[in-house]
Amino acid sequence: MVFGRSSKVALLQQVPLFQALSRKQLEQIGRLADELEVPAGKRLAIAGESGHELYVIIEGYATVKAARGRTARLGPGKFFGEMSLIDGGPRSASVEAATDMRLLVIGRREFSALLNAAPSLVNNILVTLSRRVRDAEGVSD
Repeated sequence: MVFGRSSKVALLQQVPLFQALSRKQLEQIGRLADELEVPAGKRLAIAGESGHELYVIIEGYATVKAARGRTARLGPGKFFGEMSLIDGGPRSASVEAATDMRLLVIGRREFSALLNAAPSLVNNILVTLSRRVRDAEGVSD
């Protein structure tokens, strides 16, 4: 299924990461993002390998396997893959589609354009990263 421009904007408005953005900014993201459907069982990221895209889950669920055997489940509105785009390092976790999924995918170049177009996203991404590090280390606020 291919999302139309207005459909992408409507989907993006439901993603907490993007909720504070203007319609114009959402339209920019919609132009930058590719649409992807994947079947259950598809590997989306492998720990230790380089990563070149950010994934935003529209439908379905993914299983994340991080260091020390920790696992998490991500569903609609959640995203992953941002760490490799920010620091250029390898993936910190493996991610597999637990169900059939619909995703929006943003590549490295588009991610940079996105951060320039919507600087408020930087704070949202940093907050999410901080929470993930605390969860991985077993530390809570």
